[in-house]
Amino acid sequence: MRISLLNLLEFLCAKISILALIVMSGITFMDVFGRVIFNSPLGFSYEVVGICLGICFYSGLYHVHKKRKHVRIDLLEKLFKGKTGIVVTWFGYLVELVFFSALVYMVYQQMEESRQFGDVFMFLGLEKWIVIAVMAVFSVIALISLFVAFPERDQIEAEG
Repeated sequence: MRISLLNLLEFLCAKISILALIVMSGITFMDVFGRVIFNSPLGFSYEVVGICLGICFYSGLYHVHKKRKHVRIDLLEKLFKGKTGIVVTWFGYLVELVFFSALVYMVYQQMEESRQFGDVFMFLGLEKWIVIAVMAVFSVIALISLFVAFPERDQIEAEG
């Protein structure tokens, strides 16, 4: 079995996404349990759930982009077949690349601003730029999978 870097990234991103979901659900359960039974919620639960949600989102995007399983509005795809359909599909792909590249840049920019201002989580005491840097790394990995998953001719003809 040949292991490629892209397959390794997909495996790691999938496991990290699953782990983030498990931690998020566990913290939420403990917070609700403590709130109902002991009348004492976990102070850091909102921060941990927010961190896990961001990590789960960006690490899960690798698989979504690679398999092209994202939500798509296909109202126009049924109208355009043949060469016009290919052009429409490629145009949509290029718009997606531009949009997601801008998103990756904005996450990086947010990380830099957070680092410069010294933002810190209230309960965790962790600097926010570190968490945003992890999300930026996952968003770059997801962008790589988007570059790799360009529309193939068979896929375009199956859709058209």
